[in-house]
Amino acid sequence: MTDARNDILQAVRSSLAVGKQRSPSRVELVEKRISASQAHIQPFVEDSLIQRFCDKHAAVHGTYERVAGLVEVPPAILRHLTAIDNPKELLVGQGELLDTVLWPDDISVEKRPATAEDSVAISEAYAGIAETGTLVLLSGEQRWTSHNFLPDDHIIILDSTLIMRHQEDIWARLRALPDGLPRVVNLITGPSKTADVEQTVQYGAHGPRRLHLIVVEG
Repeated sequence: MTDARNDILQAVRSSLAVGKQRSPSRVELVEKRISASQAHIQPFVEDSLIQRFCDKHAAVHGTYERVAGLVEVPPAILRHLTAIDNPKELLVGQGELLDTVLWPDDISVEKRPATAEDSVAISEAYAGIAETGTLVLLSGEQRWTSHNFLPDDHIIILDSTLIMRHQEDIWARLRALPDGLPRVVNLITGPSKTADVEQTVQYGAHGPRRLHLIVVEG
């Protein structure tokens, strides 16, 4: 490694104070800056947050179904899996809604991290952003981030009461979590796609080919 490269990296480490505990004054300064922050100009978002969210989700090639309650979640999942001719084998993460779902015998459910061989994962969103149709997913002990990226099909359950108007609303809610921010916050807008090669859209480049949303109302 050249001396110049060493000098640059050392300057970055010193600036970040890598490995050093932040001083109370530094923490206080950061917290004061965050609490005093104000939202910039925000786009108008109509009052029908659920439909706005679903429309934005569909606009980026996601699919969705709105259901009236938790009892309708397994049938909705079965309909989706049948439509895409996928096996009825799910990886399931943790969530307030998911933990109470009664899975029928014809759906195989496992709770573990995903691998590249897995076809379908189902997660519960922390919240949704109506402004952009974005889903917010948090990591946790049984909320594996690998579910968000490795299987070809990702099904996400969203409580309709947790759809926020703007992105700033989400960060304010996250900062108020009693245990602090989780290690990973994923903002997901539609299935994975890219048009890097010859301007031809390809799905599944960096994540799931299909993203199906089940919005639980009531």
